[in-house]
Amino acid sequence: YEILGRLMNESHESCRKLYECSCDELDELVDVCRQSGAYGSRLTGAGWGGCAVSLIPKDKLEDFLKSVKEKYYNKNEKLNSLFSCSAFSTKPSNGISVINL
Repeated sequence: YEILGRLMNESHESCRKLYECSCDELDELVDVCRQSGAYGSRLTGAGWGGCAVSLIPKDKLEDFLKSVKEKYYNKNEKLNSLFSCSAFSTKPSNGISVINL
């Protein structure tokens, strides 16, 4: 996880510095995610205010979400109202596959 996390962090920095496809708010969210225990965090989607994806150990997820809410989403009422539909967990899957019928 540490290697993938480092690559995610480096990728975000590359997007931010070389491609300039981030914004202050997204950089702050990524920083908060890292401070909250993510192995790595980076922008995803089109950037310019899109969203972030973070790599977190499953047993740390609850503490991570609580920390991100306190440090980022509780800054103002509008952000706080978005937390429940903006911060969620997923898990990796096999992705696309061919099913022979």
